[in-house]
Parts: sequence; structure tokens; C-alpha cells
Amino acid sequence: MRRWPNMTFARVPRRGERVHVNDHEGTFIVVRVDKVASVGKLELWESPKHVLWDIPFGAIHLLREPESEAA
Repeated sequence: MRRWPNMTFARVPRRGERVHVNDHEGTFIVVRVDKVASVGKLELWESPKHVLWDIPFGAIHLLREPESEAA
């Protein structure tokens, strides 16, 4: 396998994860993931009617839960 030292790959989000998105305010939930196209469908946590389609994996960032909330 060939390696590229300066190249990083975007993390693949998982369904149900809480994330934030570049250039968008609020917390989103991952609803659908298309690994072939490297995009995801996201719904706004506070308003499920607000949907973002075809968001590239590079713009999706996982929100880490504080340890006090972790089960």
C-alpha cells in the first residue's frame, strides 16, 4: 500500500452521531452516510425539519460528549 505523508483523510461519520458543520450553527444528527460519494445527510438537533443534504465528510466534525454526560 502506498502512503502519502502529508495527506489526511476525513473521518467517516456514523448514523446517530452528534456533529457540528463548517459554516452552520447548531448541533446536527447524522441521518444518512454515503461512503462512495463521501457525503452525509444531517438534521438539526433542535428542528428535525431543517435538513442538510450532501455535506462532505471534511466539513462534518464529531462533538465529544463531556465525561459527566457519558454513560
